[in-house]
Amino acid sequence: MFGILKKDKSKAAVSKAPANALLAAQNGTIIPIEKLPDPVFSGKVLGDGYAIDPTDGKVLSPVSGTIVDVQDTLHAYCLETDDGLELLVHIGINTVELKGEGFRTKHKTGDRIRAGELLATVDLALLRKKQILPYTIVLISNVDELQAIHPNYTKATAGQTVALTYEK
Repeated sequence: MFGILKKDKSKAAVSKAPANALLAAQNGTIIPIEKLPDPVFSGKVLGDGYAIDPTDGKVLSPVSGTIVDVQDTLHAYCLETDDGLELLVHIGINTVELKGEGFRTKHKTGDRIRAGELLATVDLALLRKKQILPYTIVLISNVDELQAIHPNYTKATAGQTVALTYEK
């Protein structure tokens, strides 16, 4: 399959996310999704959450759970936590047009993943060269089941910074 990484056998540090929290998926700056130049994301059509203006191409899982879908183009991942939170991690805006070019992952549908574990990589230089916006968007798709969400707009360290908390 195009872009699959070899399984990393090293014992990389994986974070334990605090309860009712999503970790930053990338290094960079967490920004409101309302500021994204895409009406589907900024209009919260697919859910609510946060976006990151990334400084590198490593995308980590914001939660522990199960990967329920991996798009063939490797630009989007659906995750579900054990307590039923449904997430979309979407790398870049209009990146589906790349048809997988510049993306790599070692994961497939059905895999278990831990918060802070490497989910995918993206070639940010390629996105810039093709004039594609690199924002990574993390949305809670079943946000209607929550009482409130509280994004944390700050500089972020992937897998460490709490990007968003929520109330059930």
